[in-house]
Amino acid sequence: MGVDAAAAAALARLVRLELGGGGAGDEALKLIEDFGKIVGYMDILEQADVAGVEPLYSPMIEPLPPRADEPREPGEPSAAESLLAEAPERVGRFFAVPKIL
Repeated sequence: MGVDAAAAAALARLVRLELGGGGAGDEALKLIEDFGKIVGYMDILEQADVAGVEPLYSPMIEPLPPRADEPREPGEPSAAESLLAEAPERVGRFFAVPKIL
């Protein structure tokens, strides 16, 4: 499956990439090339014979043992409270972080 400029432009729009020059130029060509490599790799993976292979739901062969349920003394801070105590800023029970959008 080939990747053309229209597919690369659509991909850039979906992932909110801003390509220099309105989608033209070196950035667009690099995106087309990289996207083509990814699609080519998926084509190779599609050829693998997976008949009879059970789906992998977890990389762990054996489930992890549950952690010990250890009681705390009344008034002793929880792990979350200890972490929040180290935060430079917080709002209630949450870390305060700068707005990014």
